[in-house]
Amino acid sequence: MFFNLLVPQLLLASLIAFSSAAFALDSDRKQPVSLEANSAVMDEAKGYYIYSGDVVVTQGSMTIHADSIEIIMDSNNNIERFLAKGNDSTQAHLQQTTESDGSLLEAWADELNYNLAKDIILLTGNAALHQKGNQFSGDKIEYAVGEEKVKASAAPNTKQRVKMIFNPGS
Repeated sequence: MFFNLLVPQLLLASLIAFSSAAFALDSDRKQPVSLEANSAVMDEAKGYYIYSGDVVVTQGSMTIHADSIEIIMDSNNNIERFLAKGNDSTQAHLQQTTESDGSLLEAWADELNYNLAKDIILLTGNAALHQKGNQFSGDKIEYAVGEEKVKASAAPNTKQRVKMIFNPGS
């Protein structure tokens, strides 16, 4: 019984300890946002925009591919977050160059919520995060970019487990 309680805690501790620095490029946020989609619905009064159908968002080194993306703006008309969703055949995908070493951060999930205001990427549904040869997967992954922390969890009441591949020296 003690072993069953200890393993998840050790796994979570190792996820946090071995997550590498992966600050997004500061210059990305100063770049214009380019967007392509099959359709768009915009409500400027409420500060959100919904794009559907093979959506591609690019800002500096960051690219998000998804079936649909909702962009939520703050009161100063800055992007607060991107909410990207996949479909039955393709997950939402994010890739971005990191500030610390220029490596590529990649993330996949059924739903990808990139909160720029809080500097957090939340991946839910068959989530995966790859950076510098290290790989994390689980039902839910939260990556606090500024704090360099990864939290991963499995879906409750399932046999799914959190997985991590750590490459020493990376």
